[in-house]
Amino acid sequence: MSTDTQQFTTQFGQVLHHIDDAVVEFELVDGEEHSSSSNRTQSGDRYEQSSSSSRMQSDDREERSSSSSRAKPDDREPIIVDANHAFRDIFSPDMKRVIGLSLNELIVPADKQEEATQFDQRTSDGRSNVAFVERTTTDGERTFLYRGIPADGDRGYAIYTDVTDQLQRQDILTEIIALSTELSDHPEETDVESTAAAIAERAQQLTAFSDLDGSVDGGQGDE
Repeated sequence: MSTDTQQFTTQFGQVLHHIDDAVVEFELVDGEEHSSSSNRTQSGDRYEQSSSSSRMQSDDREERSSSSSRAKPDDREPIIVDANHAFRDIFSPDMKRVIGLSLNELIVPADKQEEATQFDQRTSDGRSNVAFVERTTTDGERTFLYRGIPADGDRGYAIYTDVTDQLQRQDILTEIIALSTELSDHPEETDVESTAAAIAERAQQLTAFSDLDGSVDGGQGDE
């Protein structure tokens, strides 16, 4: 690992737990190595263990790197080695135990596994990822802006920003514009009453989103 990469990894790891978005640190290992190392990784949970455990975890990564690098790309999977509170709240049913679990098995829907594997390969190649993805949360599937950051050949970070509500707002606005255009361009061919009712209904949906945002912002300001 280059000095710059090592410095970035250290700095990002230090601020990981202070980021509002869901952030997870993972290591790409082969399937067999995962089954034998998951217990070791679990004991390295940074929420629950001392700094000495972190040093042991680092030693384990170095041990695994030579064997995992020999695995075929399709045989490797991202194993969680650290995660912030936001990630646990959004993706973990019990909000605690995620260390040592397969990231893909925990949050990737069955029909998106191939896509996730392609992201993993890019991480292994030292390339970043940016995409809108569907991921399974404790509240069902939602849409996220995903950013994958390689830390070295076997490790990386994934940042997930929930954009489900923003996309829903965009869809509603698109519908309102389309209905309004239809009403203004073809008034004689349009059922004015039903079209106006549809516009009003969608406007109420937007208002509901705004009210929800105001409630959340107000709650955060009171803390």
